Amino acid sequence: MTTEPYGKKNPFPAPVLSVKHLTGEGSPKETIHIEYSLDGAGMVYIAGDALAVIPANDHALVDTLINTLGLRPDAQVTTPEGETASLKDALVNNYDITNVNKALLTKWAAASGSQELESLLNGDKEALNNFLWGRDVLDLATEYPVSFESAEAFVGILKKIMPRLYSIASSPNAHPEEVHLCVGAVRYTARDRKRGGVCSTYMADRLQPGHTARVFVHTNKNFRLPEDGNTPIIMVGPGTGIAPFRAFWEERIASGAKGGNWLFFGNPYKATDFCYEDELAKLTADGRLKLSVAWSRDQEKKVYVQHLMVQEGEELWKWLENGACFYVCGDASRMAKDVDAALHEVIQTWGRKSPEEATEYVADMKEHRRYQRDVY
Repeated sequence: MTTEPYGKKNPFPAPVLSVKHLTGEGSPKETIHIEYSLDGAGMVYIAGDALAVIPANDHALVDTLINTLGLRPDAQVTTPEGETASLKDALVNNYDITNVNKALLTKWAAASGSQELESLLNGDKEALNNFLWGRDVLDLATEYPVSFESAEAFVGILKKIMPRLYSIASSPNAHPEEVHLCVGAVRYTARDRKRGGVCSTYMADRLQPGHTARVFVHTNKNFRLPEDGNTPIIMVGPGTGIAPFRAFWEERIASGAKGGNWLFFGNPYKATDFCYEDELAKLTADGRLKLSVAWSRDQEKKVYVQHLMVQEGEELWKWLENGACFYVCGDASRMAKDVDAALHEVIQTWGRKSPEEATEYVADMKEHRRYQRDVY
């Protein structure tokens, strides 16, 4: 019998080596650095790739849900993979209980006979989306009770728990047989109950050294360092967007690349939010990295990475004209758009180009893979 190699269809149970906080007490953000061992996985990755992590649900949430439904935790059920497990284990490891979508709500409405849910499903789309936001299966079980004939009937309406992708924050050449992540823990309160992003809180709260997490490598061919190590690189990564750039600078040092490295980083406060401060201080002191940092809340007027780009536009333009590759990682909805606008502004101002010429310049950068984005 041949064992399937580790990968998407057969995730590797990666031992946790360490979990540490990158942000300090009093920070408006909670950012962690987590390290996994890949020893024996046979999985390879390149700087720029992502790691898929399959989370486990919170045991306390699972216990409350089972109790609310009046089911037995040791009742045997079928997992999405076709295996048999206890209801408790299946809800912890295999089923999504933290997100409610229209498909699940439709099944719940039928099982509960709720007229309210039926009218919601057949009514205004915006009202439906507002209802679904922040709701989990425990909310449904509490607000619209259902008596399932068996534990199997209950899991039959649930969907499989899905992997979450995180930009890898390490170079395999700097950390052989290891993979590191930089993760922002998502926490919020909805309907008087504290909640969190299932995977980020799994890593921040429930994983400790010696535990294992199911992982596999997700290749990202559209986010790669230049093949020529003499090419300068400009990296824009506020918040956890710094993750792949830690992989980049480690890889550049490990490979002996001679090209310049310039990082634009931003976060709310210098005192509590300086991720990888010691590493960055050493790199800048050694002359291996140019660092521009925006602390958005350290002064009355908010300053972000795009503002620094414009402020340092003359130097930035010189780097671009010297063939630098430009990388952006982080929030797609606002930050990436603002950074793109700042890039165009710099090219117009210091390259003395019209808006149309600046657009052409950026299009040419993209075509030659000199402008790459890892946004989400």
